[in-house]
Amino acid sequence: MKRYILILTFLSSIIPFALSAAGAEPESRFIPRIIKIVDESEIDSLAECGVEMLRRRGDILLCLFPDAPTRSGQVHARVSRPIIPVLDESMRHYDAGSIQSGAATGTPFTGRGVVVGICDIGIDPLHPVFLDADGRSRIKRVVQYIEQEGIRLQLDGDDEYRNWVTDNPDMYHATHVCGILAGGGAGTPYVGVAPDAEIVATVSTLTEVGLLAGVEDIIDYAKEVGKPAVINISVGSYTGPHDGSSLFSQYLDMCGEDAFIVLSAGNEGSHKNTLLSEFSPARRSVSFRLGNTAWDQYHMYGMTDIWSGSSSPLSVSLGLYDTNEKKIERWLEPCALIGGETRTYLWGGGNSDPEAFPFEGELTAIGYVDSENGRHCTSLVYDFTSVERACDGEWARYVLAVEVSGEAGEDVEVYADGSYTRLYGLPGSPAPSSDLTISDLACGFNVISVGMYGNRDSVPRSHPQMLADDEIFFEPTGYGRGSTVVHSSYGTLRDGRVLPLTVAPGATLMSAGSRPFLEANPFHPHLRLGGSTWIDEGGTSMSAPYVAGYIATWLEAVPTLSVSDVRRIIASTNRIDIPDSDDPHNAAGFFDPVAALRLAIRSAGIDSVEDSGIDVSPDEYVEVYDVAGVKRYAGVASGLSGMEKGLYVVRAPRGVGKMVLR
Repeated sequence: MKRYILILTFLSSIIPFALSAAGAEPESRFIPRIIKIVDESEIDSLAECGVEMLRRRGDILLCLFPDAPTRSGQVHARVSRPIIPVLDESMRHYDAGSIQSGAATGTPFTGRGVVVGICDIGIDPLHPVFLDADGRSRIKRVVQYIEQEGIRLQLDGDDEYRNWVTDNPDMYHATHVCGILAGGGAGTPYVGVAPDAEIVATVSTLTEVGLLAGVEDIIDYAKEVGKPAVINISVGSYTGPHDGSSLFSQYLDMCGEDAFIVLSAGNEGSHKNTLLSEFSPARRSVSFRLGNTAWDQYHMYGMTDIWSGSSSPLSVSLGLYDTNEKKIERWLEPCALIGGETRTYLWGGGNSDPEAFPFEGELTAIGYVDSENGRHCTSLVYDFTSVERACDGEWARYVLAVEVSGEAGEDVEVYADGSYTRLYGLPGSPAPSSDLTISDLACGFNVISVGMYGNRDSVPRSHPQMLADDEIFFEPTGYGRGSTVVHSSYGTLRDGRVLPLTVAPGATLMSAGSRPFLEANPFHPHLRLGGSTWIDEGGTSMSAPYVAGYIATWLEAVPTLSVSDVRRIIASTNRIDIPDSDDPHNAAGFFDPVAALRLAIRSAGIDSVEDSGIDVSPDEYVEVYDVAGVKRYAGVASGLSGMEKGLYVVRAPRGVGKMVLR
């Protein structure tokens, strides 16, 4: 079965681990896919074909298809996208640490009574940063998916964690992200944002199906314990329609009815990975070159999407660009693919076709009208190598060019995957830009997207050779506190939405480093402190859990908040008195967790309760708020005798009212 790979990436600066190339993946039992059914009878048809359904919301299913041709009937499918692996200072921004200390509102908020979860890879559940005062892990559940093998493993508690150790010793992303979200610090300054929250970690091979199934597992646990849930997803994709219509976004929006879901914006804000243009009578085409992120342009592997603004198909032609002569040597015949048609170009291997390019490998184009948004898309999936060097010997002489043609008035959006592919301009055509590099996964309507700004000037590390606890030096980060980070992705969508929703500290944060990872990779830069291991990392992978953790503290204060409340509160309190306020990377403004918490408390309506007295018995459970809306007490009413005299708002089993303590 031919598989078309859509590439996703971790949204931090971890060096990507190689994925197998399109058409050459290792053998697997299952292919994870998101399915949209047309008719309920399709459920039985899928089961007859050996398809396993993991989860379902509405008419969208998370499925594992047998790795063999199947006849699935009238279903709308998307190939699940493989993902490539993309606080001490941060709490000083806008006095954020005053929320945990209690200085901001008179009551400390640390995520108590809230479940926080991650969908990621590389968790160390017994890392000291996750242990409570009794030495037990605050990670209450770990769920691991190995999608291609059809495996779901649920682990509950320390004994099972000891036997399991970790899901992937070559990854630390989940440990680092979870430490920012809710780590306890283990006696160091590197305390997470919600250190008293319950944690659920879901890990997978990072397909869309694995991520969404993990979201459902976190929601299930939160419902079991009767607590609100905040979920962080620090991965993204730069291909896709960027309009919130993908099946992944639709499914995640439905999950957003049961949890607060935070996603990274992306780290491609300084790269020219998009080309946005409108055809006119004078210019009916745009063209560009494909290049790789290694900059030598020899090996091209990845994916590029070409989206029309309507159902009208766009014609695509491949060209051969000579980097010595700085010109197009020739164009191939254009083609417009519709209805799922494909065209594969095979190069090398004794190919005698006079139109063949001097490459070894292949490119496949597939064209279709997306039934979710009515827009035509041509996807290019490729894995080929240039066989001739440029005159300087350091660069491929020939690279692939692409020309896209359409009717006047039609518009085109081109998205390179960013993980492996960059776009380069050609004379006479609009230049690629970074204007819509926001992750496609973050384009949903019921989620919270987060960009990043500079967090610190330097990071501590152990001595690179001794690696002793007391041998610490400081490495410059290249960023300043509160500085604009041009890598942070952004964009204005077709419907006018400006993303990300907020911008938070992300470059660079210190957090927990997975011990199995550092055992397998002992020379990876890290810090040993307080008997624990720490890693510095930067990216929107780090800014997203920072925001997610603070949302957990708001929910501790005001459990009745909705996702729409949180989105509104964030947008209303973002700081615009910032450096480079006109820079599109900062369009939303900087995240202000203290102002947001105070607005959440005011918005809860606690201070607008009518002046009607309320009587409670000594053994009744009550929650007591001051007139500013800050929770001052929770417990049996007999404990009120220790509070200061004054006017309070009391939530009791028989209602809400004002009470004067004398």
